[in-house]
Amino acid sequence: MPEQKRLTAVKCTIKDMTSGQYIKQEGFNPNYILTMLGRMLSRVRVLGFVVHKYQSDNKEYSAITIDDGTDTIRVKAFKGMLIFDGVEEGDLVDVIGKVREWNGEIYIIPEIVHKVDDLNWITLRKLELKKQEEEDREIKKLVLEKQKSTSDLDELKRLMQERHHIEPERVEAIIASEELGEEEAEKPKDTEESKKKILEIIEKLDSGEGADYTDIIEESGLDEQTIDPIINELLSDGVCFEPKPGRIKKL
Repeated sequence: MPEQKRLTAVKCTIKDMTSGQYIKQEGFNPNYILTMLGRMLSRVRVLGFVVHKYQSDNKEYSAITIDDGTDTIRVKAFKGMLIFDGVEEGDLVDVIGKVREWNGEIYIIPEIVHKVDDLNWITLRKLELKKQEEEDREIKKLVLEKQKSTSDLDELKRLMQERHHIEPERVEAIIASEELGEEEAEKPKDTEESKKKILEIIEKLDSGEGADYTDIIEESGLDEQTIDPIINELLSDGVCFEPKPGRIKKL
């Protein structure tokens, strides 16, 4: 079996992940998030403040929720890992890890969680991300312009690699990201109204440890098939989290 090359950790915002589409691949090809600008995020590096920390009673599962000003995301550790030792709510942390998805929620499996004391890191990271976004926009613009005068995708990939040194995988991702943008624009307004309603119910039922999932269903008057995808989306968006199994809490 050929040696697996370790993927570079891509610096990104949390919104890049939560607004993208999770793509599952077969075999040894890593799963990734396709961003709106056509980037493929599999191993990421994110800087943010810890807004919540949780550890199960048996210490087999722990998680932190981080906020970088664009969105929030959970970082989950399993099987008694001590990676969050010394990290508390309010700390600024630089997280490197792999992106995963379960039950509609995007989260990070951490490899490194580094506590940062110098707040200048925030300004530096924002500048880095701004420069990267500008470059991504230029690359996407170039690919889409060339697509108009190219007969098929294979020719486009060859052209972009030979003349502009853009990898074929990136070209495919950019084309796919256009479809993602169209899907985002077509989201029905009633979904947003339902999310707003469920959030209000969660806040109403939360007495400190989150609202019970069964109580949310009962209070809403909706069936579980309707409620489940809405709550999954709230968790995926980082608007809510699960402090305990079966309980939902708004951040």
